[in-house]
Amino acid sequence: TLEKQVEKLEAKLINATRLELVQQKETIQKTTTNNIVVPLDFIGANIEASGMDSLKKLCLDLKNELDNYVVVITSNINGKAVVAIGISESAVQTFGLDAGKMIKETIAPIIKGGGGGQSTLATAGGQNVSGLADAVKAVRILLG
Repeated sequence: TLEKQVEKLEAKLINATRLELVQQKETIQKTTTNNIVVPLDFIGANIEASGMDSLKKLCLDLKNELDNYVVVITSNINGKAVVAIGISESAVQTFGLDAGKMIKETIAPIIKGGGGGQSTLATAGGQNVSGLADAVKAVRILLG
C-alpha cells in the first residue's frame, strides 16, 4: 500500500515538475544546414528525482508539451550525477542533433561517467555531481 502511495505521489511530482519546466523554456533561433532560421525550444534543469526512470519519463512527457525541442534534465540521486537528454524527432532531422552523441561526447566527461541511448533520448550516470550545472550549460552552448 505504501509503495502505491509513493508511486502516486511521485507521478504527481513529475507532472508538477513538467508544468514548471514548460514555463521555463527558452526559445533559441537556430539556423539549419540550409541557412533557414528555425525556433528551437530548450529546457535545462536540475530537479529532485528518485531515479533515472523519473528523468526519462519527464523527457517523454515533455514531448506532448513542445514541438521542436532539446531537454536536458539532471539530478543528484543518492550522491550520483544523473542526466537525461530528450530531443524531438524534428530537431534530430532539422539540425542533425543526437542525444546519444551528446551524452557520450559532452556529458559523460563532465560528470565523470558514461551513458548512451538513441538520437531522441539518452541518459548518463557519473560520479561528479558538482558537474551537473556544467552539463546543462555545455548542451546549451552546443545549440548556439
